[in-house]
Amino acid sequence: MTLLQMYYILEIDRSGSMNKAAQRLFLSQSALSSAILEVERELGITVFHRSNRGISLTEDGKELVAQITPLVEQSRKLSRYYSRRKGKDWQRLSVAAQRYPFCARAFVELLQDLGPGPMQMSLKELDMSAVIREVALGESELGVLFVSDLTEHAVFRTLEESGLSFQPLVRLKPRVFMRKGHPLAGEPSVTMEQLKAYPHVVFAQSEGDLNFAEEAVPGSGSDFERMVTVSDRATIYNVMAHTDCVSTGSGVLPPGYADENLVSVPLEGQQDMRLGCIHRRSVPLTELERAFVERLKAITKEMK
Repeated sequence: MTLLQMYYILEIDRSGSMNKAAQRLFLSQSALSSAILEVERELGITVFHRSNRGISLTEDGKELVAQITPLVEQSRKLSRYYSRRKGKDWQRLSVAAQRYPFCARAFVELLQDLGPGPMQMSLKELDMSAVIREVALGESELGVLFVSDLTEHAVFRTLEESGLSFQPLVRLKPRVFMRKGHPLAGEPSVTMEQLKAYPHVVFAQSEGDLNFAEEAVPGSGSDFERMVTVSDRATIYNVMAHTDCVSTGSGVLPPGYADENLVSVPLEGQQDMRLGCIHRRSVPLTELERAFVERLKAITKEMK
């Protein structure tokens, strides 16, 4: 099995679809399928279950992914190391973050302060499971996510299994996002019972696991009879700004980086949310990454 085939397997697992993986790898689907069949013949195992609903790892496939992930990561480390040696003056930052506006503000402020030299800067807004996967596979050097007392056990177990460290930054009380003209907008605080009268809008999670939800109160069919699911930050803002839908989260809405028609109100009786950065345990933060972390701390503390 070649290193390239290992990359292919990880990308298929990450995409959850042979077609999507082929598009991202700039291959034909038939060429990608042939490469995987060659691996399966060589190793004498079946790597993926294939069905009309998509593709998933077999038990042998899961074991193989666990074996090859460190090898692929080491290859990426070598590439990054020699790339940096060739261009020491390049400024580089790659961040994967949950869909929060203060992350965008920190990224923009850092861009504004960079000198005129060459740079490679990247910010990806993803759901939590994708953020963890991005950092674990070395696609992004730094991740930003929230955990609560209810979710930390599952999240920290996943981070440990992925070789990642969690650096806590700030604790925040959960709040409810809503439009300025919402019936609850004038309340000093709201309860879960009050929220149940309104549609609850949440971000879609690729893993379908509430432990990886971005909201302070992920919600379920038993909690909220009316649920709306969206996939990006702009859409969730538009939905809340023009309807009575509500959502829960950090409450941090930096001016200029969120919809001006939205407000946040304290939510009673919920666990604190903890913002943190994740990175691979074996890789120390660069100077630019540390600068980004400090900006996140400053922004979230000023908005508390």
